[in-house]
Amino acid sequence: MKKNKEFLTGVLFSLTNSLSLGILGVVDKIGAEHYASSIVFSLQSVFFSFLFVTLFSLFYFKKSYIRNIKGIPPSLMTLIILVGIFASGLYILFRFLGLTQSTGTFATLAQVVITAETAIAAFIFLKEKLSKIFWLLFVIILIAIYFVSVGKFQLTTLQRGDILIMIGASFVTFANIFSKLVVNKINPVILSEGRFLFGSIFLLLTALFFFHQTNLFAFSIWSLISGFFWAINVIAFNFAIKKIGVTLTTSLLMIAPIYTMILEYLILKQTFNLLQITAAFVVIISGILMVILKEK
Repeated sequence: MKKNKEFLTGVLFSLTNSLSLGILGVVDKIGAEHYASSIVFSLQSVFFSFLFVTLFSLFYFKKSYIRNIKGIPPSLMTLIILVGIFASGLYILFRFLGLTQSTGTFATLAQVVITAETAIAAFIFLKEKLSKIFWLLFVIILIAIYFVSVGKFQLTTLQRGDILIMIGASFVTFANIFSKLVVNKINPVILSEGRFLFGSIFLLLTALFFFHQTNLFAFSIWSLISGFFWAINVIAFNFAIKKIGVTLTTSLLMIAPIYTMILEYLILKQTFNLLQITAAFVVIISGILMVILKEK
């Protein structure tokens, strides 16, 4: 009974993670267009995420908050820092840079590639086995992602924004491996807080050293909204992978692009042709098959 309850809780966390990511595809697309520089929106979004997670931590742990912070093993601190730099630093920066020239749907679909790349990284670094069918589905996903981007049957270059998003997605691959090594040893909320803290520091230093003319205090309500949903997204993700594992969590994550596509159509009046819609569903179905087969 306890095992079933644990499983159900993990699924609910994963579905929350999927829904929040779907919403972020639109929120971040709108927000990125309200700033002259994507570094400002990136920094503010991650910083607000850190504040929201910290407030949640204080409520969640209450009197044991300081004890949980002090209880982080020094051996894990390097991994937590790397999770922050890769997942809430480099990934977020490249995502927002790309969103100004791409769609939120493409950014959300990139999560499917992250799932595949995470499995490949696990194959290389954690010695997890991958079948030939997995590699076939991975190729199908890459081809389908291409058609979602270009929207027609012809060879052409991807948009610069699409390429930036894909580069950013690659950084999350390594962050997921690091998170997998950390999440079973410390509370998922603490990992989430550390991720946003070190992500904020990285983005702040990047802005100070490479974007000297940028006004870091330019504010839009969209960065606050983005930070709120990223806080929910990451906390839910870390709890989900702890309770039901990375495979099932990322399987349910495949639903997110559908949310983003619907919201882009309703709110941003973004239109998609039949090829793009079909290719998007090919990506989602292939991703689900990939994780199911990997589970077997």
